[in-house]
Amino acid sequence: MNYIQNLSPINQLVVLVAFIGLLFGILVVYLDNSKGFELKRDWRKKNSR
Repeated sequence: MNYIQNLSPINQLVVLVAFIGLLFGILVVYLDNSKGFELKRDWRKKNSR
């Protein structure tokens, strides 16, 4: 963690935003592949006519 503290404040902010974005991306992929939780509703499926 000493490496991050030696960075400038702007670079620390970039590293923090990239890390949060990576965690969010992993969460989205996990929830999208989960059968119990659907992230998207497919409007193309027409079961009732």
